[in-house]
Amino acid sequence: MDRPFPLGQSTDAFWEAQQTNAEAADFIFYDHEFRYDTQRHVETAELSPGAKRHLEQVALRLEHVPFPVVIEANEHEAHPELSRARRQTIIEQLNRMGVTNADERVVVAPRWAEGRTAIEAEQTYYNILGGGFGGGAGRRFGGTGGSYR
Repeated sequence: MDRPFPLGQSTDAFWEAQQTNAEAADFIFYDHEFRYDTQRHVETAELSPGAKRHLEQVALRLEHVPFPVVIEANEHEAHPELSRARRQTIIEQLNRMGVTNADERVVVAPRWAEGRTAIEAEQTYYNILGGGFGGGAGRRFGGTGGSYR
């Protein structure tokens, strides 16, 4: 007679993979973490203040994890020189913070997940409120047409 798996055994690998992916995402530097020059209307390789704090956190954790530091490539790799300059900025800053193998760990790659524009996100939000899960106003917990009555 087959015994059932211990509680959680069949889902543990899935959750561990999700946790690992989330942890790896901490090492991605997105396009918005680099300054935009409003006078010249160009993107730069200069880190924003928030990205500087992000980089400090990455530098502290980098020796303890196997993940690369990823610089988000700009869309369709339209400006490869900008991506190279951003990569070089991150490498120089990590070297300044004492990371010795930064050149080997920093890569330029496309973003992992497709993002949504603000307009798409707003449409999704209202589609869900408007009955995407079987209900209208009030959906799940009573209201008109909720799925849990």
